[in-house]
Amino acid sequence: MQSVIENKMLSDIRFAVVDTETTGLSGTNDYVLQLGVVISRHDGTIEEQYETFVKRFFWKPGRLGAYKVHGIKRSDLRRGISPSEMVATLKTYLHDTIFVAHNAKFDIGFLNGEASRLKTEIAYNGPLDTLKMSRALDPKRVNSHKLKDVTTRYGVVVTRPHDALADALGTALVLPHLLRAHNITTVEQLTAHFGA
Repeated sequence: MQSVIENKMLSDIRFAVVDTETTGLSGTNDYVLQLGVVISRHDGTIEEQYETFVKRFFWKPGRLGAYKVHGIKRSDLRRGISPSEMVATLKTYLHDTIFVAHNAKFDIGFLNGEASRLKTEIAYNGPLDTLKMSRALDPKRVNSHKLKDVTTRYGVVVTRPHDALADALGTALVLPHLLRAHNITTVEQLTAHFGA
């Protein structure tokens, strides 16, 4: 973590904004079906976008989880990559970036579950959680802080809700608004406020 931010200005920092679509709600018992990663800067500049489905060989009906939510079919997974490739690819993106997610605890739980099954670990710089950042601006909880409502509030359009890349991109585009709302202009402020 220290090497990612050491002696750097906020404009030098790269963020890896991550979203997952999963078979359920338990990082221990459920699985990642789709991964989206957006590499961005504090001003909203998007440097790179990556998405993949993850190959799964579930034979029991219903193992793909809430199809009505994420719309992922078995045919999508057949063109995906293996769980080990997914974790290895993610590690390359996280190497020199700060991890960002909307409800980071959820995504990290699933990613750690995948890594654990593969007998490896994922190192996270951060995390920076846009859900927590949004809630901190609304201590009385007047507003909803679901991603769809936060993006709407800041005029960010998410074209395919519950698609990993679309949600990661929406989160990446909301991040600059949240940084400005918290008056975050330096790495020190970022670290002090959110432990990134």
